[in-house]
Amino acid sequence: MKEKLRVKILKQLKALDNKKKPVIEKKLSDRLFQQVFWRQANVIGVTHSTLIEWDTKPIIQQAWKEKKTVVIPKSNQTAKTMDFYQINAWSDLERGYANILEPKETVSKKTMNECIDLLVVPGLMFDKHGYRLGFGGGFYDRYLADPKHHCTLVSLSSQFQIVDKLPTDNYDIPVDYIITEEKCLHIKDKKDRV
Repeated sequence: MKEKLRVKILKQLKALDNKKKPVIEKKLSDRLFQQVFWRQANVIGVTHSTLIEWDTKPIIQQAWKEKKTVVIPKSNQTAKTMDFYQINAWSDLERGYANILEPKETVSKKTMNECIDLLVVPGLMFDKHGYRLGFGGGFYDRYLADPKHHCTLVSLSSQFQIVDKLPTDNYDIPVDYIITEEKCLHIKDKKDRV
């Protein structure tokens, strides 16, 4: 079921008009920057986006502009885990797992999970309860299961990526907010994280 949904939404994302995508991305990042949880956060965790995802470069640039600390995940492919490292410049990144830009461990400082205030969680699809359909690697599922993190979780999504209910597993952790081009959805009935 999840794999069928991934194929369907990936097809929609790939078919997105090249002129329409930047317009949606601008609305998503602008809406994010208006939120209280953005303004209050000092350490922002965010993945450097791939071409299929909503562009996170403006988020990184705005965080630097506001003198916030930016931390980016580096994956351990064998253990399917990830750790976040502080980056201060684009040159602190290199190609890593799945050709995604990740921090160079030689120049980046590892950040403890409990130090992150706001985490921008990637996903392909979301439901109205804050659950997400990821890319299938399980990296974020394992990361979010760590009881040491107490940060605010937010995801960026176009309206067409949101459904009423997604199939979920016991280990799935919902996000606190979903930012769309139209609004910021606060997930009020979110279950307590374990």
